[in-house]
Amino acid sequence: MSVSLRQIHPVFVGEVSGIDLSRALSREEVAAIEAGMDRYAVLVFHDQKITDEQQMAFSRNFGALEDARGGNITKPDDKRLQVGMNDVSNLGKNGRPLGRDSRERAFNLGNMLWHSDSSFRPIPAKYSLLSARVVNRVGGNTEFADMRAAYDTLDAATRAEIEDLVCEHSLMYSRTRSGRCSGRCASGWCAPIR
Repeated sequence: MSVSLRQIHPVFVGEVSGIDLSRALSREEVAAIEAGMDRYAVLVFHDQKITDEQQMAFSRNFGALEDARGGNITKPDDKRLQVGMNDVSNLGKNGRPLGRDSRERAFNLGNMLWHSDSSFRPIPAKYSLLSARVVNRVGGNTEFADMRAAYDTLDAATRAEIEDLVCEHSLMYSRTRSGRCSGRCASGWCAPIR
């Protein structure tokens, strides 16, 4: 079966079928996925039962993995996932939910707000891959926005006004907006507001 893409949203988002992410991809499959990302900005791969290692192998088809240090407050010995993966769950290293007073939990609450993965880094990520291993039956929705499509809807005067502007993104801004972080951090640790 060959890779197939179809648009599933009126403006962006494509659904990919005919591919098994648990195995090595051909150059043609990688090229089809990259073309799909260029066209749709978000791709959905349904019913892919992959391990962390398989997810990382899939991701390496598109470039080097980002060094995620600095985007999370977890100490290296407390990480639940291997280097190369970010954990935005509410689980600790032991697989159990983090306590309400957990600094990691407070920090990760910022992910519930609108954010753009790694756009605050000097070299932003080419792609982000979200893999849900356990999905709630109700709630827990993830929403996406295509800033290219938003730009396309701007009138000519607004486009001219913003043409030469540079946007500065801040990881800590979203964390302080959660109401659980003071933004006064030292050594990569967040100081929750109590």
